[in-house]
Amino acid sequence: TKTKFFLASSWIHPASGRVYNLEYNPPKVPGLDNETGEPLVQRDDDKPESVRARLKSYETVTAPLVSYYESKGGGRGRGGGGVLKTFTGTQSDVIYPRVKEWLMMMMMTT
Repeated sequence: TKTKFFLASSWIHPASGRVYNLEYNPPKVPGLDNETGEPLVQRDDDKPESVRARLKSYETVTAPLVSYYESKGGGRGRGGGGVLKTFTGTQSDVIYPRVKEWLMMMMMTT
């Protein structure tokens, strides 16, 4: 699926920590860092087999919990935010501030 491809498309330059994604931030030359020309590597947890295992775990462990909380009105709880919240985006530096703000709000309403 598109999700599997997206998750398994991350490559890094180990020396600098630069991250590339084949879908939205590809290197200029496939397999090579834009600045140094050194080879990129794929972390073990970004390899397709690891991504498949994580998605399978989600399907068997997390999805039933989400369904349970949704059935209990999880989206309409404390502070209007509930215990379930969906965040979307493609970059963690954009998504994380939203997550942090929501978590802080949830902590203040308990």
